[in-house]
Amino acid sequence: MPSVTLIVSTYNSPDVLKLVLEALQSQSDQAFELIIADDGSTDETERLIASFKDTLHCIHLWQEDDGFRKSAILNKAILKASGDMLAFLDGDCIPRRHYIRDVKGIATKNSVVGCSRVLLDQTISQHLLDNNLKPHQWAWYRFTGLRISGHINRLLPLIPIPLGILRSFLPASWKKIRGCNFIIDKSLIIEIGGFDESFTGWGYEDSDLAARAVFAGGKLRRGDFKATALHMWHDESPRDDSQSNLKRLEETLALGRKKAILGLKNPHSPSV
Repeated sequence: MPSVTLIVSTYNSPDVLKLVLEALQSQSDQAFELIIADDGSTDETERLIASFKDTLHCIHLWQEDDGFRKSAILNKAILKASGDMLAFLDGDCIPRRHYIRDVKGIATKNSVVGCSRVLLDQTISQHLLDNNLKPHQWAWYRFTGLRISGHINRLLPLIPIPLGILRSFLPASWKKIRGCNFIIDKSLIIEIGGFDESFTGWGYEDSDLAARAVFAGGKLRRGDFKATALHMWHDESPRDDSQSNLKRLEETLALGRKKAILGLKNPHSPSV
């Protein structure tokens, strides 16, 4: 089994991050490294992380709040990570109880794995926060009523359907890789220079990374029915930079670019 580093990105959402950390301290497989990649949160997030120190060891990487610089803090986390495989989760995505076990089961050398998410609407997201519920522990059928009532967008990804060797033959696309929940071989992400920090603000930095990984010879895999996360509702991020970021992605695709323009600061260093 490969060693795993889970990198969770966050910014000033301690109430939701608390649900994520509770899910991580309850993982069926506790053999993983945890890095919180913090894009400039206030002291409240630091206090929250400290409150878990007796049950959940984690590395808290923080950078000054200077606008949306998620790619920069993720690159710092990549350099700090010690795992063979890196799993990335947004700080508003709650991993299911067997998430780490699933990551180890579906990640392969030189691969990029797109994992599923189930979107929770505003009502159920607030209900979970107000009542300190632990949805990561719920069996899949407990979500059936939420699907019927429209509080979640999908049920199928929560059902643990075994695919076995068939997983290797499922068609996969870099377009399906979402930064909120994916896995990548550390050596591959180092090779391509990590996230491209020339992408500013929201949008397309995950697609750019996935495309570059493919151009570099990375193998795409689908994580269907494994390592699913519950994506809490939130206001949409400002998308002022989305068009300029889309142009950067289109340039990457046109040139077949493998390396990030503005990527990892020192890919040969074991730490930040």
